[in-house]
Amino acid sequence: MVQIDRPFVEHFTRGQVAAWNAGDKTTFMGLYRKVAPDGLDIEYVGRSKQRDGWFVIEEMWDKHNGQIQLKVVTTIINGSVAAVHHHNCIAGTDQVIESIETYTFTPGRLAVRYFLKPPLAAVNVGQFRGFSSEP
Repeated sequence: MVQIDRPFVEHFTRGQVAAWNAGDKTTFMGLYRKVAPDGLDIEYVGRSKQRDGWFVIEEMWDKHNGQIQLKVVTTIINGSVAAVHHHNCIAGTDQVIESIETYTFTPGRLAVRYFLKPPLAAVNVGQFRGFSSEP
């Protein structure tokens, strides 16, 4: 069994950002599969309808990897939980979607919660699952 400790959590949090920004889907999804072979739960806080975590992470990649670069503002790790503040920089604009994300690791499972703050300027936020009204 994998020991969930600070190095394990740091490896995941750093690795997912690096893989996302590099456009490396294989590594990105591999990190999620490694930490969550028994289940991935993803919640967009404030949305009444949630979807299967594996569907959400695949959709997130397919829809947004080409248009979003992540900038880590801060990462706080406490035991088996990480809280991160990211700037989701929209390509070709000076717009940023701020996110606070929590990652709770348990043996074989990962629970992610996204708190999203829309950019100040007009951007079509309906394309982003965390803001859209679609299921």
